[in-house]
Amino acid sequence: MAPVHDQVFGARAPTYATILQLDRKLRAYQVPPALQIAGFGGTSTESHIGSQTESIPLTLQRHIVLAIREISLYYLLWHH
Repeated sequence: MAPVHDQVFGARAPTYATILQLDRKLRAYQVPPALQIAGFGGTSTESHIGSQTESIPLTLQRHIVLAIREISLYYLLWHH
């Protein structure tokens, strides 16, 4: 994700072709299963049913990973 952030949040606005390329990269980025939130990013809710109660730090990490990706997509698509 770092190369995407460098181009999205850089001093010069990327071209439309670059925006499309970065969008594809962000959407294709594979989040490790341990950091996925059930029901988001193509994960099924069944895979998380019956799992032990997660710790607060793990839950927070999962939501931060999702938020960074979503904020990057939002900024990429709407601010250029």
